[in-house]
Amino acid sequence: MSLPSDSPRASTWHRQSMAVFIATFWLAMPAFAQADRLILRDLRLLGNITVIGFDEEGVKVTDNNLIPWHEIELGTVSPDKQADFDRLRKELGDPLFRVHQRLKVGDYAGAREPAEAVFDRYKDRDSKVAYMVCQATMWGRLAEGDREAALEPYFCCLRIMKKSARTSEVTQLPGRRTLDYDKQTGLTSDMLPIFFDHDKAVEALPLASTAATSIGSGAPDGVLVYMAALAIAAEDFTQAETWRGRIRSGNPTLKQWPVILTAQSRVQTGDLIGAQADLEPLIYSFETWNQPVAWYLLGISGSRSSEFLRIENGVLDLLHIPALYGNDHPELAAAALSETYSALKRIQQPDQAQDIRRQLLLFYGGTTHAQELRKATKSQSTP
Repeated sequence: MSLPSDSPRASTWHRQSMAVFIATFWLAMPAFAQADRLILRDLRLLGNITVIGFDEEGVKVTDNNLIPWHEIELGTVSPDKQADFDRLRKELGDPLFRVHQRLKVGDYAGAREPAEAVFDRYKDRDSKVAYMVCQATMWGRLAEGDREAALEPYFCCLRIMKKSARTSEVTQLPGRRTLDYDKQTGLTSDMLPIFFDHDKAVEALPLASTAATSIGSGAPDGVLVYMAALAIAAEDFTQAETWRGRIRSGNPTLKQWPVILTAQSRVQTGDLIGAQADLEPLIYSFETWNQPVAWYLLGISGSRSSEFLRIENGVLDLLHIPALYGNDHPELAAAALSETYSALKRIQQPDQAQDIRRQLLLFYGGTTHAQELRKATKSQSTP
């Protein structure tokens, strides 16, 4: 039976057949003719080259051209280097190729596993390949709800961009997505400075701190904001105050964060009245970028109260989040709905609580808060 020439199976069969043919032809050539040769994944054969060297960045050939590992399918180099070449090609080439492909099609959750496999080898390097790995790790962790762990690779990305003489070239990635961040502040809309998981924050804090320090002098104050927020989530309030106290920027967005971070600390320690007093007079004057977190904190300062009227007002504040910011910040919207659900249950409004639950699962079903709600519901229904 023959396959249609344009079918996916036929295309795959043709590519595999060509790869086998080229590899067989190549290996059958006399030994003296096999100097340095590379077969690329697009089936191009590079002959008449000299491999000058190779490391984590790729293979440097004649004229100092650098071929990244994710483009290399096979290679023959001098016998004394062949074993090391094959080892790096396997250890780096396969996961880097998978990262490249996942980013190209926008599958960020799928990019996480291969990116994590090589992240430790690239996170301290300052190169285009390192940036791709760090960015894929950040987006992969965010895609799977690991906001706290995403800070470390984000800071690595900031460091690479800061040290690169040609930032636009280094940050060029497969696929259409680019990092949405502000160079002046160091803040990214991909990740607002608020974290929800205490245990994950405790685990992520030392790694993020090391990565933040590696950016060096001149790091934007947004780094300090993120670190303070992460330390608050980890309930390391001494470290949080150290980071918060270093914020000196007069940037309109950044200079409001000491107040917001203080309110975060108050919420975390149960000083709900203090948090409300910090935020309520300023809520409409906060910069647009700061509004989502400010509304969320103001909301939970009311919704976690023991007073009925404050709880109702807190619920109204929380519902600002999905209504105004749900498309841009789904994790925060899900957190707001989860808080609303809990508050309505406490004040014995089961019908309204169930409606909020349906909204959370329908519109933000892929978020960690939705997953936790499903898990809690399942455990309650299990005898």
